[in-house]
Amino acid sequence: MGNSSAGKNECHNYIRVAAKISNDVLYVCGTNAYKPLCQKYNVSQDEPVAIEKNIQGAGRCPFDPTHNSTTIFSNGHLYSATVADFAGSDPVIYREPLRTERSDSKQLNEPNFVGSISYQDYMFFFFREPAVEHINCGKAIFSRVGRVCKNDKGGPHIYQDRWTSFLKSRLNCSIPGEYPFYFDEIQAISDVVEGEYSGGQEQLIYGVFNTPVNSIGGSAICAFSLRSVIAIFNGPFKEQEHMNSNWLPVAKSKLPDPRPGNCVNDSRTLPDRSVTFAKTHSLMDEAVPAFHNHPVFIRIAWQYRLSAIAVDAQVKTINGDKIDILFLGTDDGKVLKVASIVGQDVSDVKANLIEELQVMENEPIRKLSVVRPSNSDAKLLIVSDSKIRSIPLQRCDKMKSCIECIELQDPYCSWNTNNKECISLENVDLKNNKYLIQNVTSGQHKVCSHSVDALDPNSVPDLPEIESNDIDLSNCPACADCSIIQPCSREESRDKIAVVYITDTMGLVIGSCVMITLIVGFVAGYFCSRHFRADPYSNVSLHPNLQLNRLTDPSLNAEGGSTFLPACPNNKAATINMVLNATKNSNDKNSTLDSKTLQKVKKTYI
Repeated sequence: MGNSSAGKNECHNYIRVAAKISNDVLYVCGTNAYKPLCQKYNVSQDEPVAIEKNIQGAGRCPFDPTHNSTTIFSNGHLYSATVADFAGSDPVIYREPLRTERSDSKQLNEPNFVGSISYQDYMFFFFREPAVEHINCGKAIFSRVGRVCKNDKGGPHIYQDRWTSFLKSRLNCSIPGEYPFYFDEIQAISDVVEGEYSGGQEQLIYGVFNTPVNSIGGSAICAFSLRSVIAIFNGPFKEQEHMNSNWLPVAKSKLPDPRPGNCVNDSRTLPDRSVTFAKTHSLMDEAVPAFHNHPVFIRIAWQYRLSAIAVDAQVKTINGDKIDILFLGTDDGKVLKVASIVGQDVSDVKANLIEELQVMENEPIRKLSVVRPSNSDAKLLIVSDSKIRSIPLQRCDKMKSCIECIELQDPYCSWNTNNKECISLENVDLKNNKYLIQNVTSGQHKVCSHSVDALDPNSVPDLPEIESNDIDLSNCPACADCSIIQPCSREESRDKIAVVYITDTMGLVIGSCVMITLIVGFVAGYFCSRHFRADPYSNVSLHPNLQLNRLTDPSLNAEGGSTFLPACPNNKAATINMVLNATKNSNDKNSTLDSKTLQKVKKTYI
């Protein structure tokens, strides 16, 4: 019945695995409404014919069509990295009958797999997961590369269905510095790229790395040497002795013999100590460094993040240089074309953004691939959730002038000085063509003229060169009303130049008048305000004035024998008699006051 809680769209049969076993046999797996199944097809005929049906897909194909999984077929075996249960809680790297440990977060901790490759005696799996070694410092997502040996046959006794060679290490894609800025979440990888870089042969893997969702929106492209990856897996292990201990490198004296995780002829004969150590110490101490010691390309944008990558390796230029062309997909349907130019030193790498095209309408690009059909030019295959499109690798014919063609800095394109056109170099013999010019480093060439070639050569005839000192002379070849063949007359040119000078003069006069008016108004207002300003204390009563001045006026201080108010005049000449009628209270006292308890009275002193 499938998953009753899933939507109708999720309950369709999504093809998630398609591996070519041989030239005639194709291995296909689908989600089958959350009950994955696989089949083998014979594709040698016009119509595919199923030769083996209803193969159980658990461990080979995800249950959920949206789960991040990867598969690869090598040496007659299907390797898969997915989940082995309906709930998606059992991550697994699987090759029948071997698998990783169940419910062991030290091996796989809720991983999101993004890709896998086959290289020499190893299978490499790239994924991101919550970092168990960082849990004491808080939650963090790290990018990983996991490795197993192709000839792993399982371990002895209880380990007969377990990998004995599974190890993993962190991938370091960061901007270096005292406090490095990390791009921790890997999104996609390229195929193995083999080429010459700074005089040495290397096999590289390019990866797309993003910042966390709640961080500054940014993406980076980092390259990793497979030689460095293998060296890291031969380095020290990392361990946590106790629950609250830090993760530290394991001393060499503690390593069992033979070394855990190494490829051996028959892993079933390994001692239990080596197998157990590899099971409990699958994490390497050192991270895999970026090949150039820093990202090849960085893109900071709120609108989108990078989501896919394809590489056309070692594209030759006219001068013999070899450049990797990176095609980058975004989560809003764009495709970016970037040229990675490596200098004399490995760390000296320059990335030129050549083009940015809107291919899908606000739909994430899931996969990119460079294909070269036998009967047509090379194409870029673009895959989203609902569409598949293909576009040419280059658009040289869109450039109509020499300067446009050279400034594009596209290794696929060159300007043909003989035919006056921008052409593709895909099917051109570079050794026997002296009419081609190109500059992918600076985007400039002495043959191209910035003044004329930037325009359409068919629409504008050549203009005579004019010295800068002749601008104010009577002839004006650039006047709109003048023909290049029939130059302007002296009177017409003088009139036009006069108009220009009158306009400039009027602008200067108006600006000066405005400034003078502002200054005069400010000065006049200042003097008027001083002249008509009133005394702020002229309307204040006598008593407050006396209160305010009692500490400063000599006539009002204590030494002068005066109180706060002026002394009353001498009234000795006349006697003042005043009679008051006061009623007696209950205590026979001449007072009208009650004998009750006195209440507090609020007073305000000024």
